[in-house]
Amino acid sequence: MFFAGSVGVILTACRQGGVSAGAAAVADTIHNQSENNQKESDTETYILPSPMQIGVIFRRAGLSYQPGLTNQSSDIARYDSKYAQALNVGIYGADLTYCVLNKQTGDALTYLKTIRSLADKLGFGSVFDVDNMSKRFESNLNSQDSLTEITSDLQLETDTYLNENQEKYIGAISFAGAWIESMYIGSKVFATRANEKISDRISEQMTILDNLVKCLNLYVGKESHISELVGSLKDVENSYTTFPEIKAAGESEQNPKLTDEHIAQLGKEIENLRQKFIS
Repeated sequence: MFFAGSVGVILTACRQGGVSAGAAAVADTIHNQSENNQKESDTETYILPSPMQIGVIFRRAGLSYQPGLTNQSSDIARYDSKYAQALNVGIYGADLTYCVLNKQTGDALTYLKTIRSLADKLGFGSVFDVDNMSKRFESNLNSQDSLTEITSDLQLETDTYLNENQEKYIGAISFAGAWIESMYIGSKVFATRANEKISDRISEQMTILDNLVKCLNLYVGKESHISELVGSLKDVENSYTTFPEIKAAGESEQNPKLTDEHIAQLGKEIENLRQKFIS
């Protein structure tokens, strides 16, 4: 959930696509703070966006709320290994962001509590008590800007904890879960409400995948499942690179336009991988 960074995308602080000025401004703050933190702490850095950044980008593209897409909080009991817990911290983190940005406050609170339970098992539940963040979240359910800010503060505090305790690999695994969940939601909403801007964002997110794979490869010695995770993500990436429009784009700096058929194919592969993560 909380592996923050940037992909060089600066979000302007304006109201567009249902995202408040505060939400966009917070995403800018994450971009600047986390990029500086990574430059200071890493000798080899693969910069990634935060789940909140991805959520804001998709929301501004017109990604609307669709009930039934997010992972069931009741499934938390299934996740009994450290690897599964880290993955689903990310998945639930993306779900939390999706709910916050779409004003589904009851579900957002449920996901916050679910993430806290997993964080306790992973050893960093104390970050939820920094500046009374959990209580502040419950007290500000009617303010999207406040919830966005608190969620983003929580992301930054988690990153700091993992960095200071030599557990950045947990953050990398969690980001993989958040990325998959965000792409799953994006492709599912697109399937029912085709939108060129959402299509563009899906294509844009695929450019992040290479950095995610490289980042995970830094930690293959930390967790035995990471090599399998990398292999699964590379399978998705390899499928993407076989699309004719991707081959035709070559080294162009512009994100290629994906066909509806290829978005559906990509979405199916991501859905299959997500199902493996949450089962």
